[in-house]
Amino acid sequence: MLAMLGSVGVMGSLTLQSNEYVEALRDDRSASIEPEPIFSYPRVGAPDDVHERVVRDLLRRAVPGTEVHLTTYTLTRTPVARACLAAVDRGVDLYLLIDDHSADAAATQLLCEQLGDRVSITVDGAIGNNNNHNKFLLVEELATGESNVVWQSTSNFTNKQLYRHNTSVVFREDDPLYESYRDYWNELAAGNTDLEYNRTEETDSATVSFSPRSDVDTHLDALRDIVPGPDTTIRFMNSIWTRNRLAVVDRLAELIAQGATVEVILNEPESTVGPALRAADATVLEYPDVSLPGDTVPGVPPNVHSKNMLIDADFDVGNGTTERKRLVCTGSQNLSGPGLSDNDDTFLQIEDEDIYCAFLADWKRVHEQGVRLSNGEFATLTRSGSAHVRESPDCVSSTFW
Repeated sequence: MLAMLGSVGVMGSLTLQSNEYVEALRDDRSASIEPEPIFSYPRVGAPDDVHERVVRDLLRRAVPGTEVHLTTYTLTRTPVARACLAAVDRGVDLYLLIDDHSADAAATQLLCEQLGDRVSITVDGAIGNNNNHNKFLLVEELATGESNVVWQSTSNFTNKQLYRHNTSVVFREDDPLYESYRDYWNELAAGNTDLEYNRTEETDSATVSFSPRSDVDTHLDALRDIVPGPDTTIRFMNSIWTRNRLAVVDRLAELIAQGATVEVILNEPESTVGPALRAADATVLEYPDVSLPGDTVPGVPPNVHSKNMLIDADFDVGNGTTERKRLVCTGSQNLSGPGLSDNDDTFLQIEDEDIYCAFLADWKRVHEQGVRLSNGEFATLTRSGSAHVRESPDCVSSTFW
């Protein structure tokens, strides 16, 4: 079963729960459930649909008569549409918000035809005035006993996304986080434009910031209180990072000048800040947009679609004191101008040692794959190859597939 599920994180083990775990959870609803990270690891000719499988699994487990809310930028994958229809057939109260980017897709049209007013197409954004770029699912209750489930992803539901490195995080039993997302979903559905939405909520599991924003640059704000030194490390893995967000590069340059290490993975054809980052002395891997050599390597090459920032640093917490923190920042927001101020998007900050270690190990294996593809090592990265993860020496407790 582990081999079938590929790259699913197993800390919370949503998709790998044993019967004993489920029964214990039913007996003790106060049991602490840690957030669960999930990573896709496509290779040349070998797509990875793990994020889609998790969503289909959540829909399958949703309790009839309870509510499910899904919003996504693009939905062209028929298996996801059919999973939605099956959930409604079982009596699940399901509602969808889909950006008009994929309004004409067969999968979206199928949902519109079969579900009627349960599906809303957002045009020119919802709260924002550009795109509803969100990618999250909210499940009120699962048959396994868990409630108030939030699935936040960087991934859309398209064929192309199966060949992109993406991340998701599943939260369960964090009622304030769930309610924050539900309120946001309701306001997206209302469709009232507010480019000063500027909403942030902090819960036990995470701090979530919703766009559009006019008050702060969320990424810049996350870097604000870092006290830099030689043991400060900041890593990015981004599909889109444009020159509209050079203020983040400028802050990184300040930190690097004071001893910090900054390492970045960028999607080569979609990001434009590589030269500026290098000028700031950051280490940059522009993940290659590979042209496969003839017919010798079948399939589609992978690339990066994640939107992650990992911070391992001392932070100024006031009163002249510092505190060591390991933060994971993820969500649907690209490091672009529209991602911050015009799109409907989410930006999550998670302070958790295990989550950080899992994201760090994923960052390292994607970086290794990108380097090997840059060096033309196609043959060792095809369907017949094997994905692997090396434990980080500073995160020896991390375990995932």
